[in-house]
Amino acid sequence: MVFHSTYKAVLVSVMAALLASTGLGAATVKEMDREAQAYYDKRDYNQSIGLWLSCLDQEPENEKIQQKIEMVYEIKQRKDISFQKSKLNYRMARRKLADENDEEVKKGITMGKQAIEDYVNAYRIDPNDGDMKDTMDNMKNLEREIRAAEEKIRLSEFTRKKVEALKAEAREEMLLEYPDYQKAMDIWKQVIRYVPKDNEAIEGQRKCQFAIENRIKFEKIRDYMAKGIGFFNKNEFNQAKPEFYEVLKIDPKHREAKDYLEKINDIMEEKQLLAQRQQQAEDAYRSGKNNIANNRFREAQDDLEACLALVKDYKDAPQLLENLARLRKEFEQRERERQLRRINATFQEGIMAYTQGNYKRAIDSFVLTLSLDNKNEHAREYLQRARDALRIEEDEAVDENSPYYEVIRSITMSGKQLYAKGTYIESRKRWESILTLFPKNKVAREFIIKCDLMINPENRENVVAARVLEGKGYLDRKNYRNALRTFTIIKSIDREYPDLNNLIAQAAAGLKEAEAGNLAPAARADNERRYQAAMNLYQAGGKDNIEKALGQLRLVVRTDPMNAKAAITVNKIESQLRIGGGEIRQGPMLTEKQRELVNRYYNNGIFYYSSNNFPRAVQEWRKVLAIDPGNIKARNNIRKVLAFMER
Repeated sequence: MVFHSTYKAVLVSVMAALLASTGLGAATVKEMDREAQAYYDKRDYNQSIGLWLSCLDQEPENEKIQQKIEMVYEIKQRKDISFQKSKLNYRMARRKLADENDEEVKKGITMGKQAIEDYVNAYRIDPNDGDMKDTMDNMKNLEREIRAAEEKIRLSEFTRKKVEALKAEAREEMLLEYPDYQKAMDIWKQVIRYVPKDNEAIEGQRKCQFAIENRIKFEKIRDYMAKGIGFFNKNEFNQAKPEFYEVLKIDPKHREAKDYLEKINDIMEEKQLLAQRQQQAEDAYRSGKNNIANNRFREAQDDLEACLALVKDYKDAPQLLENLARLRKEFEQRERERQLRRINATFQEGIMAYTQGNYKRAIDSFVLTLSLDNKNEHAREYLQRARDALRIEEDEAVDENSPYYEVIRSITMSGKQLYAKGTYIESRKRWESILTLFPKNKVAREFIIKCDLMINPENRENVVAARVLEGKGYLDRKNYRNALRTFTIIKSIDREYPDLNNLIAQAAAGLKEAEAGNLAPAARADNERRYQAAMNLYQAGGKDNIEKALGQLRLVVRTDPMNAKAAITVNKIESQLRIGGGEIRQGPMLTEKQRELVNRYYNNGIFYYSSNNFPRAVQEWRKVLAIDPGNIKARNNIRKVLAFMER
């Protein structure tokens, strides 16, 4: 079966490559679709699904073809379930029909009829399946055995004893070293008169007739049967099988030889299946433990369930499965704590950078905070503050990301070169052209003052004094940013100007106060008391206390946005309340390549399932879950197939 499925997979791949190389398009897909539909209508599902999978290679997004493949998969699954139930009931029915106890025989009759009914249902679904055809003779023979058993049960006790006595006499005669086959045949005929459909009597009469007509062949059959049964009783099945096959070469209808071969095949198949299940269970068990070690608990659950479906109570798999919920909960708690630590750390970095005026770094930190916690409105608010502050700051210098950057850089280089050459008037014109675009450009304003000083060196003191006076005017009007900008430019020209450092300090302090909301000392004191009271409530713990603390801290931040410790604590509490009780965020959506792989593995699984290669189908669907753990169809298919394999 594995060889057949592998061959078919290669065939489908070759067909797909051929179609791709010839450049055939939608018309070919339509033709293959029509051909596949014709096979489907004739209930030749293996052919139809192979062609539809080839269509899907050409048009991966063709939903109609995908639905047809799913339809065939469902049909095959219904057939397989009915067929497997039929085979199971067939084996159990034959054992019970051979029992001496009437109650067991009656159970055998019921099971046998159910086996035939399930077989008929499976055959109606997929009459072209090779296994179905191979099993047909067994079902016909079972039907005869059921009728014989029903006749036997209807016999009176006296008649039954008479029949059993006759059967025993016929058996004994046929086991003699030199049996009288005519006598034995007459006895079997008497049995048939009582029980016309008794399989043993019919077979016994046939054997006797065969022996009478061809004594030499019959003696060979006896010899082969004796050797085969001897090997069978010693569990030497590989030696027993050739003996029974020799019997069938001489007498193709020899029922006993067929029965022994069926028993041997069942035993060997069961051993092979057991060995396969043991290996598959071990593989699933190891994969489960590896997934647990790597905190992939959903995959681990799939592995351990698969392991236990294959071999009940395998090693400590039941205990591992039972512990998964606890391990998952502990891991999720650790992940939440780790996530909270990262959120708090990045937010704190952002606040510290913001209060220090490093707005670019603050923006990076707040953006990272939001990538970890996209519902963090506190971080979002500070991100906007930092961006606004950076925008004001960038008015003083052209950022390299600005569309004007190259133009301004060229003018700046020209202005500096002209200044260095002593061409101060031309240099000043360059700087004035920059101010027409960026009136607050710090470099241009600085060089204009330098140019004025060099153009009129005797007027240096007046020029500097005028600029200082301009700065003081800004300071008086509480326009601290322009005041600080003006004083800084003056310092770059004349570092020793009297009282300049004090003026710069006044402007910087005023700017900081303005950004903090111009709080009066009394308001600052109130905020500090409010902060301490909030922290006492927070330290006390309990939901009510924490919510009260959060309310007070939010009020502190609203009135004083530059209060770093309050802002950091608000973020910490809000993140704990939001993330501590919620789910860990899901991973990103699948990429185009991942979706392509998911579709390919899923369809491979359906193909292998349709070829009755169930373990390989499960492997393909597990590849789907490795990429897309939330794929419900693949997960359900795996569970269905594992349950089916367990039966």
